[in-house]
Amino acid sequence: MKYRITEQENYTLIEILESQLSESHHSHFKKLFTEIQSKKISHVIIDMNYMTRFDASGLPILTLGHDIFKELGSFILCEIPLELEKLIKNNPSANKLDFVPTSEEAIEFVMLTDLENMLKKEG
Repeated sequence: MKYRITEQENYTLIEILESQLSESHHSHFKKLFTEIQSKKISHVIIDMNYMTRFDASGLPILTLGHDIFKELGSFILCEIPLELEKLIKNNPSANKLDFVPTSEEAIEFVMLTDLENMLKKEG
């Protein structure tokens, strides 16, 4: 599995450098998500700009990431293929996934989530 990780103070950006995400990548991503979680990073952005195809077999990877990081902060997808957007909208187990068009918007989402959480703690 080819990907590039960029770690910032409050989020990790994972750029998937493959044309497709499939069931065979599940154990690799589970390990990667666990490593990120152990570093106390609460936000993960998955950039899928390089992906050209997506089918339902890759959805469990994304729902796993969501389940791990949603309680800590956020799990956001960006630059997703059209097939994935359709799958998310039509699949009850996947419609909890957050996605935005660009990585810049995903970073803004992270910042807003942190701000919201800070305000909740103060109030």
